[in-house]
Amino acid sequence: MPTRESYVEGTPSWTDLSTPDVEGAKSFYHEVFGWEYTQEETDSTPYVMAARKGLSAAGIGALPDENMPSVWSTYFAVDDADATAAKIQEAGGSLVMDCLDVMDAGRMAFAADPNGAVFGIWEAKNHFGAAIVNEHGAMNWNELLSDNLETGLDFYSAVFGSTYETAQMPNGPYTSLAVGDRVIAGAMPKPDPEIPNHWGVYFAVDDTAQAIKTANANGGHVIYGPLDVADVGIFAGIADPYGANFTVIQLAQPVD
Repeated sequence: MPTRESYVEGTPSWTDLSTPDVEGAKSFYHEVFGWEYTQEETDSTPYVMAARKGLSAAGIGALPDENMPSVWSTYFAVDDADATAAKIQEAGGSLVMDCLDVMDAGRMAFAADPNGAVFGIWEAKNHFGAAIVNEHGAMNWNELLSDNLETGLDFYSAVFGSTYETAQMPNGPYTSLAVGDRVIAGAMPKPDPEIPNHWGVYFAVDDTAQAIKTANANGGHVIYGPLDVADVGIFAGIADPYGANFTVIQLAQPVD
């Protein structure tokens, strides 16, 4: 069972959902991923932790503003949130939400890269991030979709020290980001100019066809797929009942 106990700086370490209906979202994702939940004590909006096999997998929180869209967010592990926030601004990004302490769990901020893709940074204290990854109902991959990848990738290199390499794939160029010798995320040109630049979140599933069927039966719908990519897996893009998009993948082979 792929598990984690810590994350190196610059690695996606957590994902959470902002939704207008926490109870409804809990029900949907329980059906699709088998998540179980615990309520977290917070200073403001409701927040629950989702778990698989008793290990933290993701979070679900209420939208702080009813006019905001429902979204999945990617958080990058950092050693010092305040120092990273300064790097973000020096590299041409901006802070969407200033650094703040989340009880004794950690310290965080939200930022936007120079192209407007929003992401979180997380300085771990008592909560280091996802403890289970790369298996059914757990985060598997994080992917930047952007109309200006060169500027975006240079930004993440400046902030996190990540390196990147682009290869030609059947559907076009695809860029892998690495921290040290470990590939940690991907990036590609966004397929539709109408969608915003953003970080997408992938969850592993045992059976993509079954995940699609379950999502449809519980108020979600398929955005694209299923797509079978040789030696990688079977993908599908899904929207939950409240409009938050995510990707599922039935992995072609186990990933550590």
